[in-house]
Amino acid sequence: MSMGFWQLGLILILFSPTLIALILCLILIKKNQYKKLSKNQIYAGFWYRFLAGLIDWIILSIISIILVFIPIIGWIFSFFLYWLYFAIQHSSSSQATLGMRALDIKITDEKHNKIGFWRASGNYFVTSLSAIILFIGFFMIAFTSKKQGLHNLISRTLCIKVK
Repeated sequence: MSMGFWQLGLILILFSPTLIALILCLILIKKNQYKKLSKNQIYAGFWYRFLAGLIDWIILSIISIILVFIPIIGWIFSFFLYWLYFAIQHSSSSQATLGMRALDIKITDEKHNKIGFWRASGNYFVTSLSAIILFIGFFMIAFTSKKQGLHNLISRTLCIKVK
């Protein structure tokens, strides 16, 4: 089978936010040295982050189900819901989504400062790269020294848990 023009266009549209975020993260984010953790902090490991993600998924699923029943406006808002949920909360003063707050996890830059909205957006959109090949980008969290997934390495973010 050959790929038609419309199929190629559809693939480019679906992955364009990810590709744009990847390019912008790699070009615009200044590479600083990573700051060491204080004694009461640890890097949030795979299972902590998995559980936080599960809590967020449950919350977002409930909201999405409600929005599906509102014609057109609900569908459009549902499209932006996930992005805004993560980007706004990661860049807020709490530096965490509701699931991350439940487990005392914060997302920071390499100097342990709060990340901005655009870095949080970049982190959200490149997260799909972590899932593309059998979720290997997420499993990297268990094996890297700073417990970073592929999306964290690209956006130069850390997830830190307070002991």
